Parts: sequence; structure tokens; C-alpha cells
Amino acid sequence: MPAFAALGPLTGKLLLSAIFLYSGYQKLAAPARAASTIGHGLPLAALLAYAAGAVALCLGLGLRAHGVALAAFGYLAVVSSVFHPTMRGDHGQAPHPLKNAGIGGGMLLLASCGPGRFSLDRS
Repeated sequence: MPAFAALGPLTGKLLLSAIFLYSGYQKLAAPARAASTIGHGLPLAALLAYAAGAVALCLGLGLRAHGVALAAFGYLAVVSSVFHPTMRGDHGQAPHPLKNAGIGGGMLLLASCGPGRFSLDRS
């Protein structure tokens, strides 16, 4: 088996988890800013921060990767439609739903192909 066949899924999982680690860190580091951006107050911002951290750990370790990846895909679809509903008119917003679509694609690949050899699930 080529090294990439084993290291590719591991690298992909770590890169996908890094996005959620960073997102959770940003929410915890500046909770008031996160709450104002989300528009629903501090409890939701804190909840999202902890959820992002849990998603990052599960993805990075390959623990319950199928379900976590599908849940993250659903979350990204909702976030994209609620916070970035249109790309027309505001070119500054255009990259965000496209970024979320790319991450969502990675989540669907992870859910369908599994987390690979280097994972706690080993599927």
C-alpha cells in the first residue's frame, strides 16, 4: 500500500479538524465578538465553541468520524444558508459559502470513505 494511501486520510482529517479548532478558539478567545457576530448571545457562542472543539477532536482522532462528518456537513449547510445566504452583491461574502462547500465536500468524503487506518474507529 502506498504511503499516501495511509497518510492521505490522516492528513485530511487533521486539516479538516484544524478549521474547527481555530473556529472554537476564536469563539472562546473573544466571546463577546462571537456572540455579536452570531447575533444570539453568549450562551450560543460558547456552545458553538465547545461543539467546534469536540468536532475537531473527533475528526482528528477518527472517533465516530462518520457521524461527526455528517453532522458537520449539516452544520455547514445551515451556517451557509443562514449567515451567507447570497453571494450576489457582496463580493466580500462570496468566499465564505464556497469555503463551507469545500469543507462540506471533505466531510462527505470522510463520511463515505471512512477515517482511514490511523484512527480510533479503524474503518
